[in-house]
Amino acid sequence: MNSRGFTLLEMLVVLAVVLLVVSFLPLLLDVRWLHDKQNEFQPLEWQVFLQQIKSEIREAKELENVSTTLYAYKPTGEKVSFEMYGTLIRRRVNGQGNEIVLQNVSNVQYYLATTGVQITVTAINGKRYEAFVSTFFPVRVRR
Repeated sequence: MNSRGFTLLEMLVVLAVVLLVVSFLPLLLDVRWLHDKQNEFQPLEWQVFLQQIKSEIREAKELENVSTTLYAYKPTGEKVSFEMYGTLIRRRVNGQGNEIVLQNVSNVQYYLATTGVQITVTAINGKRYEAFVSTFFPVRVRR
């Protein structure tokens, strides 16, 4: 009886060859589109930035705005700043550190009030993002 079909060994060899070819597939694909996405303003990153700055503003006893830098003075004596650094916004504590909190930014403006801070960020692509961060208690504003 001469039946036609594949043996288990033949199927394993074919599976091994297919897996080998598939493992090299990512190297053959053009992944430049991932790099292009990295140079865009990310809305999710904006939301994380807002959460970070909300925390700092609500803990502050005093706020100060100097050009494109926001200073939050905490009761513990720390001075936290959010400042432009090229196309980035970085967070620093007491003038030290370099924590990047937002990327691909062309301009940032802070408008201070005793009840909170109006934040306006302009992305590199020209789109504007605005938010108002309110405080729980009135905050002293340095002029």
